[in-house]
Amino acid sequence: MKKILLFVAAMFAAVAVNAKVINVDLSKATEMAYTNCSATPSYADDVLTVDYNTAGGWEWAGVEIALDNLDVTSVDFEYKGVTEGWTSFVVYLRAEDGARWYDNADDFSMSHADWFSKAEYVPTGLLWDASDYAFGEKPFIALGFIANPGSATTGTFSLRKVKLTVPGDDSGTAVENVSDQHKVTKIVRGGQVLFLRDGKTFNALGAEVR
Repeated sequence: MKKILLFVAAMFAAVAVNAKVINVDLSKATEMAYTNCSATPSYADDVLTVDYNTAGGWEWAGVEIALDNLDVTSVDFEYKGVTEGWTSFVVYLRAEDGARWYDNADDFSMSHADWFSKAEYVPTGLLWDASDYAFGEKPFIALGFIANPGSATTGTFSLRKVKLTVPGDDSGTAVENVSDQHKVTKIVRGGQVLFLRDGKTFNALGAEVR
């Protein structure tokens, strides 16, 4: 049991050491809106401001920032918003096949007059899309932020300090310093964090998954 716990500790250490953080260039944001809806982004003083207009209930408008086929593990961001009525603020990652992934456990409200900070946002659920693969099995080509109101509305939201956590390189990792010298790879399958080692799959408790 002690060996299993040490192995799991080494795996988590390897993930932590390998991970790197990317600062997202918000000046590259472009409009992403539903039919007859619109969003106008502007960037100044490290803040992205988006004025949006939606034509009906649960339609949406916002922005996307292009990503270069990244294997994103989590997103950090700060936002604030002004709107009338209930408006959800949805953050997603889009894969190359168009599938968008978000965290349905986080129901963000657009009504935040002050900056709201979210760290380690992990979007493992599908947003309006269907897919035959799990989160993390395909790289992402875009990061999206959209307003999704219950009725036609206009409003504004702002973003800053948007960062992505992605896997780093395999050099100098903690797992390379453990006695067996085997490489460990972290994956996400069906919303569960798993680890690949020597052709076998283990969960976070160190038990083999078949």
